[in-house]
Amino acid sequence: MPLHDPQKYRTWSEYPASLYLRAVRTLWLILPLGLIAQDKPAYLLYSSKGKPLSYKQVLTQMARADVVLFGETHNNPIAHWLAYELVRDLASRYPDSLLVGMEMFETDQQEVLLRYLQGQIPTLDKLAEAIPLWPNFRTDYAPLVEFCRSRKIPLYATNAPRALARAVGQKGLSALEGLPPEQRRNIAPLPFPRLDTLRCYQQMDSLAQSHGMNPEPFRLAQMLKDATMAHRIAQAWRPGTHFFHLHGRYHSDYHEGIAAYLRLYNPALKVLVLTTEEVPGPTQYKPAQPPAADVFLVVPETMTRTH
Repeated sequence: MPLHDPQKYRTWSEYPASLYLRAVRTLWLILPLGLIAQDKPAYLLYSSKGKPLSYKQVLTQMARADVVLFGETHNNPIAHWLAYELVRDLASRYPDSLLVGMEMFETDQQEVLLRYLQGQIPTLDKLAEAIPLWPNFRTDYAPLVEFCRSRKIPLYATNAPRALARAVGQKGLSALEGLPPEQRRNIAPLPFPRLDTLRCYQQMDSLAQSHGMNPEPFRLAQMLKDATMAHRIAQAWRPGTHFFHLHGRYHSDYHEGIAAYLRLYNPALKVLVLTTEEVPGPTQYKPAQPPAADVFLVVPETMTRTH
């Protein structure tokens, strides 16, 4: 008996359900197994132990945390998209208690950013005239900002002002001496704790030397950024709120950087760290030990870059 009578049923929508199911089963039986094995997922999610996670499981884990530190690779489109989707779904769960922070804005830009979120600055073009935006802002970060604007989600500029970070990178902490009160308010309280022994800062020594820079000031500039971002998060968070922070992965891998400073500013916070890994074969991924994060966003290393 044929699966269908082409004279009787002209389109798939006209087929009886029983015939449609038989057709699907037949196709499944004859489909080459090699074709199934050749699926190329754009991303996969894993736990710190290498266990595959569903998007729903990750969202549930994030909902249980006080602070989510989303460590991205700045030119990876999947990381930008997933950050947007997670914020959108967290906002659906917690419409009145979600807070968002971004490394891509500096603390001295908060007032301008707030004016944009409130509609006093009408367009992105006008925002770009008021403050410098990252070169990939429109493609990679504007969708998240626009979502926060449309849903009236508080959005925090958390990074240290680049002029101060650059000065510390050149002169060390002496660059912060004599800062007027209005500039001190834009960074973590001075003197901020030095965490030189952490792996993330020790690894910066060779990077600084390769660029002909003095390692200690270079390290201190990174600490200033991490301490300032952590302090802004700790200031904004209140019991019952959920803070989602977006930044480069180096700022939170191994629960260091921002996470380490958060433990100093508010040790009671439940912090979840997500990092982005680009690897040749996402389906065979196993995180190195000790793991760099609680959740791994694993993307093929051939993924198209945004810049």
